[in-house]
Amino acid sequence: MQSNTSILPNFIVVGANKGGTTSIYHYLRQHPEVYLSPVKEPHYFSKDIDVDLFKREFAQNKLQDIEKYVNGDMSEEYHAAFIRDETQYRKLFKNVKGERAIGELSTSYLYSTVAASEIKKLVPICKIIICLRNPIDRAYSHYRMNLWTGNSNEFDFHKALLDDFNHDPKVWGNAHLYTEIGMYYQQVKRYLDAFGAENVKIIFTEDMKKNASGVIKELYNFIGVDSSFVADTSKQYNEVYTPKYKNLTWFLNKSGIRPLMKKFSPRFIKNIIVKALYKGKSDKGEIPAAAKQFLKEKLQADVTQLGLLLNKDLSNWLK
Repeated sequence: MQSNTSILPNFIVVGANKGGTTSIYHYLRQHPEVYLSPVKEPHYFSKDIDVDLFKREFAQNKLQDIEKYVNGDMSEEYHAAFIRDETQYRKLFKNVKGERAIGELSTSYLYSTVAASEIKKLVPICKIIICLRNPIDRAYSHYRMNLWTGNSNEFDFHKALLDDFNHDPKVWGNAHLYTEIGMYYQQVKRYLDAFGAENVKIIFTEDMKKNASGVIKELYNFIGVDSSFVADTSKQYNEVYTPKYKNLTWFLNKSGIRPLMKKFSPRFIKNIIVKALYKGKSDKGEIPAAAKQFLKEKLQADVTQLGLLLNKDLSNWLK
């Protein structure tokens, strides 16, 4: 029996990275009328991103044998892959069984300079969801995630920002792009220009934190499913811990030990390891003043432009 590869998404969550998109994914997929790709982030439309330039520590947690996966039952879910073949991408939706809203989520689509036009080419009628977070908080969360996963061993946030800002090559999967990912103006404008304001839903992470159920209800309305369905929004996903022993965390990831532990250890062992090696999720620490000032200076003009574009006062982002 041949797979149905004629089905494509009618909505896509395009980012931003560390903007609460993983929680959105899990809240949306609870709805019986919603189908989401079993690879949460296929990154197919970011065709300007060169996977050959990825650092090893960035690439190692991504699905590698994509062909085998999409030709199987896809019962196991993966966080991310970088799919480059259209047939493989289409197969992500072969298990759709009458759901009204069919979607995927890839955080690189907002940053990518070509993803909006590539989506428009393949899926001309498509709803776009964008989740924006205070770009200073976003950068710090991104940095903390890299400490948590061991993808960085620079323990001074200000120095990490400076090093990353001057990194070469400054590309997705090689540089962290702490500052650049938060420069939303052109990123958002590309989608408004391509799809029109009526087909682009912009939500803010701060609103998600205050009233997640209300925001998800708006999203259900936007993608055309029954908005009376009540999702369980009590859990926040993809939160990160701060390592107690940063060099050890970096070594475990760099050596490949941590990914093996994550894959094969029972849940109770993982919980013991997390408790031993990491601080509580609420222990985030303060953003150093020098780092905050650096980000304010780099982001101020962009935040002003974005506020004018969206007719929204975003000045609190720079306080």
